[in-house]
Amino acid sequence: MIPRLTISHLALLRAIAETQSLTAAAARLGITQSAASHRLKEAERRVGFRLMRKVNHLVMLTDEGERVRAFSESFMDDLARLELDLETAYNEKQTVVRMGQATYSRYHWLPAFLKMLEGLEPNLSVDLAGKATFQPLASLSQGVVDVVTVYGRPFQQSKFTWMKMGPDPLVVAMAPDHRLAEEEYIEPHHLVDERVYAYPFASERGFEWETVVGVTDTPLRRVTTMPTPEAVIDLLRMGFGVGVFSKWAVEPELADGTLVSRPLGADGVDLDWWAVLRAGEPEESAPSRLAQALLRWNTRTEDGLSTLGFDTDP
Repeated sequence: MIPRLTISHLALLRAIAETQSLTAAAARLGITQSAASHRLKEAERRVGFRLMRKVNHLVMLTDEGERVRAFSESFMDDLARLELDLETAYNEKQTVVRMGQATYSRYHWLPAFLKMLEGLEPNLSVDLAGKATFQPLASLSQGVVDVVTVYGRPFQQSKFTWMKMGPDPLVVAMAPDHRLAEEEYIEPHHLVDERVYAYPFASERGFEWETVVGVTDTPLRRVTTMPTPEAVIDLLRMGFGVGVFSKWAVEPELADGTLVSRPLGADGVDLDWWAVLRAGEPEESAPSRLAQALLRWNTRTEDGLSTLGFDTDP
């Protein structure tokens, strides 16, 4: 059975959902508003039901239109990635490897890593996938990414290959003049009445706070979860509370002195970080070669505080 809607129809539905304006949707697609209107009417004629409705001054998809858009979202992204992979491979004779990083959207370490990778694997090209930040292993299973860097403890060993990069401490970060900066380390009782910003742990089994850190005896009263680390860092610099981070994620700020960090507890809490790929990847495959490069990178201690370079052997 051949679908009645084409990719141009589906692209219009996506643009309408994102902009809530037929004019803006047309501009995003590089067509006139008249052409967008005709395309929408043609799509509705083909399927036999309404795809768009007007609400006040906005245009929105009908329930049926939203179901079509949501269903098409994944395979349109897959098609776009395939086109990019093939184009890159054809024009540059390179293999594109999609990489994701769990939890933190901070890539201060990436330019130097890519420079090293160019020398090690000149035929590999890295493409970042933002979706993996919140759903690293689901993105890996679905083929959205080929390699992800994650923290925690390995599980689902039959589905994934876990390659340990090294441990990194979980720290409490704050402004240099914050009252807790005088402490040698931070205990839960220090944070009971403190505004604590926690960058959200990934919403997948095995990545919950309790699984990774454990259950604290003292409940914290003022915890704010924020999905953007840069926003938390800006607040911390101004003295508004403290933030809980894996230490490498705030190394640039620790290096330039705009933030300081203290360990969690007298003994500290370490997170193990891993390069994970789908099980069964051949050793010579592009994802395996990228993972090996990540492991090699994370033994390079001479790069100092500005990189994701753990100083413990993997």
